[in-house]
Amino acid sequence: MEIDPNLTQVAVLFGGKSTEHEVSVITGLEIVGALDVRKYQAIPVYIAQDGSWYAGSSVGDKAFYSRLPGSLKEGIPVTLLPNGHAKGLTVLDETVSLSERLAGKKTPKTLPIDVFLPAFHGSYGEDGCIQGLFEMANVAYVGSGVLASALSMNKSQCKRLLQSHGVPVLPWSTVARSVWQQDPVAAREGVLATPGTDRFPLFVKPCNLGSSIAISAAADANALDAALEQVFRYDDVAMVEPQVVAITELNVSVVRGQALRASVVERPLSKTGVLTYADKYGSSGKAKKGQRRTGSIADAERRIDPKDVPGAAKVQAQELALKAFQIIGCAGVARIDCILDQATGEVFLNEINPLPGSMSYYLWENSSPPLTYTALLGEIIEDALRRKATQDASQRDSGLRLLFP
Repeated sequence: MEIDPNLTQVAVLFGGKSTEHEVSVITGLEIVGALDVRKYQAIPVYIAQDGSWYAGSSVGDKAFYSRLPGSLKEGIPVTLLPNGHAKGLTVLDETVSLSERLAGKKTPKTLPIDVFLPAFHGSYGEDGCIQGLFEMANVAYVGSGVLASALSMNKSQCKRLLQSHGVPVLPWSTVARSVWQQDPVAAREGVLATPGTDRFPLFVKPCNLGSSIAISAAADANALDAALEQVFRYDDVAMVEPQVVAITELNVSVVRGQALRASVVERPLSKTGVLTYADKYGSSGKAKKGQRRTGSIADAERRIDPKDVPGAAKVQAQELALKAFQIIGCAGVARIDCILDQATGEVFLNEINPLPGSMSYYLWENSSPPLTYTALLGEIIEDALRRKATQDASQRDSGLRLLFP
């Protein structure tokens, strides 16, 4: 593909090996289409479910994904080398064997990249894994770093840290798959012996996934067993919380761009009272007049700045979101999900999404002042470039020499 040297080259990475692969593709394609073409050139990079990387304009076309796997031959095989000085994506020439490449027969070409923008959801992309590769490769990248990403995705560890800083969270217990497989009865009894999860109804979900995958409510011991079995199809650890019966979910996006700020509050809607994957990405949402549904989370049914939620609760959700974002050390844009217990008026922080679906642009478009998707992306890209410049200005060589002169 032809590179415009007058523009900032932004590699938009999406797909990956997560169960949220398709959601990531949708978010990635949305980003490619929303970037300011006067400042940035989007380099779409699709990571297939087997871990192979493909770049090129064809992978930025939605039709590419309806022709998989045959369409993969249209992409340019690439990779990001963790050597710290590649300065872009290495183009893999599949006609050259490994031995020939090691012998220097042909030097791989490099696709220049100024900044990487990950649009992954779930494992291997939202949890610190790809961020670790970015750090090893010494490249600028959008969003949270390794630690903040890993903490955000591990719901139990995230809640533990937030709780230690005075952030209100629901009580919880965890069950490891290995413990469950060894003695399911003892594992269940362990949950029911933990203060806060010692009575039904309970809420069960994977500890390390997003997009409301494998979540369910349990009204009795049999339902709890079934819910745990379902979680262990996707994750090694299940998290159990008390179910807030009179629940209202409140979501807030936080961005660190030109300044740290919180968006307007939304109330996502569900058909059952438990927000599911189908509620977010399935048929529950309604397209705007004159538009087609995209499968994006932006299509889901919601109330922006809901009038049926007390103003004090909305303000508290925003304050908790800002506090959590800073405690965890997030960057770029994140979505923080809170729970309002209508029976008590209490607001609890539920979880942090370090790479939210559609980058939560629909919340920023409705904030005051409004921020377009294009402007939002510009802010977090420029923030990433500033952070990289600051990092490069820091001395990394300690000067200690023990083995080499």
